[in-house]
Amino acid sequence: MKLLTTKPAAIALAIAAALTATHSAANEIPAEQQTETKEQVQAKDTAQAQDAEVERIQVTGIRNSIKEGMFLKQNAVSVVDLVVADDIGKFPDENLAEALQRIPGVTITRNGGEGQNILVRGLGDGYNVTTLNGRKLASENAGRDFNFDTIASELVNVLAVYKSPEARLTEGGIGAIVDIQTRKPLDLEGRTIQASAKGIYESRTEDIHPHASLIIGDKTDDDSFGALISAVYSRKTLRADTYSAEGFFDEDEGWGVDSAGVPVDTNNNGVIDPGEIYASKIPSYMYFANAQDVRERVGGTLALQWRPLDNLDINFDGLYSRYNTDGHKYQIGFVNYDEEWTPGTPLFTDAIFDDQGRVVSMNQTGDNTMVELLNLSTPRKTDTYQMGLKADWYVMPNWSITADVAYSAAQNANNGDNRFVVARGFVDGIDIDYTRGNMLPDVVISPGLSADQKYGAHYSRNSGVDVDDKITDIKLTSQYIPDEGIISKVDFGVNYVKQMKKQTEFASANSSQFSRGGYYLTRDGYTFDNSTVFTQGEFELFQIPSSVFVPANFDNFLDGENSISPEPWPSFDYDKLLEYYRSINQEAADKSIVASLNKAGSYEVTEAVTSAYVQVNIEEEIFDLPYMLNLGLRASQTKVTSDGYAYDLAKVELDSAGQPTNNDWKNVVQASYDDSYTNVLPSMNFKLNLQDDLLLRVSAAEVLSRPSLYALRVWAAPSFTTRENGLPTLTRGNPSVAPEKARQGDISLEWYFHESSSLSGAIFIKDIESFITDEKGPQMVEGTEYYVTQPVSGKYGAKVQGVEAAWQQSLDEYLPEPFNGLGFQLNYTYVDSSYDDPEIDAKGLPFKGMSKNSYNAVLYYEQYGLQARVAYNWRSKFLVDPEAWGGPAWIQDYGQLDASASYDIFENVSIFAEASNLTNNRYSGYVKYEDQVNYLERFGTQIALGIRGSF
Repeated sequence: MKLLTTKPAAIALAIAAALTATHSAANEIPAEQQTETKEQVQAKDTAQAQDAEVERIQVTGIRNSIKEGMFLKQNAVSVVDLVVADDIGKFPDENLAEALQRIPGVTITRNGGEGQNILVRGLGDGYNVTTLNGRKLASENAGRDFNFDTIASELVNVLAVYKSPEARLTEGGIGAIVDIQTRKPLDLEGRTIQASAKGIYESRTEDIHPHASLIIGDKTDDDSFGALISAVYSRKTLRADTYSAEGFFDEDEGWGVDSAGVPVDTNNNGVIDPGEIYASKIPSYMYFANAQDVRERVGGTLALQWRPLDNLDINFDGLYSRYNTDGHKYQIGFVNYDEEWTPGTPLFTDAIFDDQGRVVSMNQTGDNTMVELLNLSTPRKTDTYQMGLKADWYVMPNWSITADVAYSAAQNANNGDNRFVVARGFVDGIDIDYTRGNMLPDVVISPGLSADQKYGAHYSRNSGVDVDDKITDIKLTSQYIPDEGIISKVDFGVNYVKQMKKQTEFASANSSQFSRGGYYLTRDGYTFDNSTVFTQGEFELFQIPSSVFVPANFDNFLDGENSISPEPWPSFDYDKLLEYYRSINQEAADKSIVASLNKAGSYEVTEAVTSAYVQVNIEEEIFDLPYMLNLGLRASQTKVTSDGYAYDLAKVELDSAGQPTNNDWKNVVQASYDDSYTNVLPSMNFKLNLQDDLLLRVSAAEVLSRPSLYALRVWAAPSFTTRENGLPTLTRGNPSVAPEKARQGDISLEWYFHESSSLSGAIFIKDIESFITDEKGPQMVEGTEYYVTQPVSGKYGAKVQGVEAAWQQSLDEYLPEPFNGLGFQLNYTYVDSSYDDPEIDAKGLPFKGMSKNSYNAVLYYEQYGLQARVAYNWRSKFLVDPEAWGGPAWIQDYGQLDASASYDIFENVSIFAEASNLTNNRYSGYVKYEDQVNYLERFGTQIALGIRGSF
């Protein structure tokens, strides 16, 4: 789809030239007439703005939030979309990510059914910047993404997504800048107390959990001081039933019978003979999992606003959020191919083949008939907070100075708390059947797994990444409004942002230490108690005591699917399992299984960004049509410091065969690296009033996104056994790699034909100059030549382009009572991408995570104290892994229906109900072909009932 090929700089130049010519022509008009015209326009604009402001304050509810969002969008300098709270403490969606997905061009990722991260116009994973009240916000995410599930929606007033930049906005987002805005106390009408409480029912656990919030605000009679405090608490258990698989046969993708086939004894001689590995629709690995995630959130805000003088406004605001999840998952797995690293070849019989020659049904019997029992947990223990102090000094009526200081921190505490534990259980038979035409195969285990049967120890991995992020954000800005002339406003300032993000990784040294009945213990020189070793077929394993296992605590697994799934299975008590390992050999358990510091994955990156900007607003008329032209320039210097660990490569000494003659280079030492780079980013935002309610916008800018923290690490890992071009290999990070840059442009048309109705369309393009990619080549490092792999600014980039359309319609003027309370919101986004690299572009794959099509449809009603909203969100399929085992892996298109309603039983008291995922849609994916399902998840419906009061 060829939407826009003109360079943004050329657009800016053409518009600027046209406006200059028009201004020259305007100079021929008498000065008095010019002044009168300008004053009339300004008076009209001021009156309209004041009217809109009055309406925004006086009205609450769904329509008010729509009107306020339209008002802010219409009067914005740049291309921005917004979500506004319906009332104090009442946001359209409980989850911020799910609220953001209602905006055109925004899609989300989900965690257990709940929204977590966002993509804007197909770009996520570090391409977006998140701020709180205009200040950069720390994140417990190990990368540059922000996890929007950490902040309760009751704490938020407005979510603003800036799709085109201004010079005054923080740089760093090729995708967008998302600003989370909280309320100011002096914006309140007076003393305000808002409280709500609800119970949340989860359909799969059948549990009811609490959610409550409280907001208290007040201000003095003379509007000189105000305070606002809010608090929120919630706790719930989310259950998700999943199927996952990997290892699909596809010779075109390089996965033949030797790497993705299943062993079938077709001649029934009891062994797998040469040639008895077959292409299969049944994948090499299959897993069924029941996740039960307890999620607890505590949050609060504090805002103080003081106006000691008429020309001085001082604001303090703080936000705190604690979000903890336990992330428990109970899983069983089936190994359907011969793992060369473990004994025990699975032997399948009674195979049925489809018309493509693939195995679609088979069963396994015999002594090697094995099912893996797994316990996984990925807990999050997160704390996020920000404190900011801002002073606005209005030196003169047309000149103001602002000083703003903020500190933000976030942490995900994890000292190796993740668990990945595998035991091997043995059964009489396993039947796997794909012939009934369902999305998933029928899987029957005879007998079903229980807590009382025999299990052998296989794999126990503890891991975790502790993330600590600290940000200092200091601004000194000024705004000047000239009394006359075409320049209506000048903004300029300096900004210093220092971010220190530390990642500390923990991992088990040898997760297989207690596998194979003492094989690895013997290899590593440990003496041990082998009294519990047993033999089953070709397997020799430690028998785990039955006291370690816990009976299944779920039922109705994968309810909604027509396939036959295994009966519920037991889980582990990890502490008792570790106690058992220690009874075999305590030293081995503590050194190999208990997580310890992994220096290879531990590092800290500090970025100190000093920026200066200036932007000018020019307001005039062209062909009797008023316009506003915003021209900006932002220059920044970024100093990067990367601290971590590395091998002491200066001590490497090689013999004639290229092998080290010493071992002292293996001592891991602390390492540090410094570098810096500068950027100058121009921006242009043009807004033309074709008529009072019809706007044309044209925007162009240069933008950047900084490298991933992983790319900036200092760790370097040499290998003297793996060689390329005759040289030892070295894989390392590159703290000096430059950011990715792009040029972008937007053209939009916005028609505000009613106070709560509008129609808009936009075309956008992003031209990314080059991606950060891994480069290989010979390099001298500390006196030794290696074949080095490291991240660099690559040769090729890509283009992202698309269209957005939105229609908001209030039907109050078109329908009689009681139907005049109806209204709707519709939006649609198309986005596509193309790579400059001809080799990648030939594959025809889009960016990871990018859906070509997405839309939202919202129907609302507001009348007689009743508010109701039904919202449906849909996105088309998207790529998750271009190099999966068997071909590209996709997530299927997904749509979700949510609803909410409230009724005012008294003037200040309302009851409400909310529901998410009403249709209990499945979330699924596949590898290359839609019948090769590699993921399917059912996460149920949530229903909440509550009461809300305002006093």
